[in-house]
Amino acid sequence: MSLSKQRRYQPYVPDFLSLCERNYAQLRHLLPRSGQVGDAVQIQVSAADKYLLKLQELCKFTSTIRIEHISEPAFTGQVVSWLRPQFEVRLYHDARLAEVVACQQIRQFKAVYDYPNTDMLLPDEKRQINLLLRDWLSLCRAQGLCSAVVMQ
Repeated sequence: MSLSKQRRYQPYVPDFLSLCERNYAQLRHLLPRSGQVGDAVQIQVSAADKYLLKLQELCKFTSTIRIEHISEPAFTGQVVSWLRPQFEVRLYHDARLAEVVACQQIRQFKAVYDYPNTDMLLPDEKRQINLLLRDWLSLCRAQGLCSAVVMQ
């Protein structure tokens, strides 16, 4: 099939909402119990890898959290920030949805991207990044150990 005859990606909203509902249900169990801005939980998923989940913003119907890889690399030298996985996730408590609103240096994902594009984003980048959050949550559920962290 030639590039010009390929069908344009159409998001299937019920599928995306279901993904966001499942992510919300799993994230709720990882959130800091006290529920104060700045509170954090450290999640150890292997001997070498740990993540920090930090409450960034709390509102009546939404919360924003940051999930960041905080382990030291196995190699020496300075680590560039874009090599460390990080998500910013908005939780919609009234709808019970969790959506990735930023990942690495990209914010506010479009529902559909033209392809090819200069940023090399997939047509369904928004869905893919939320699937990545789902996979990370599955990893945490399978082998993650949580501990509260006092942030200053």
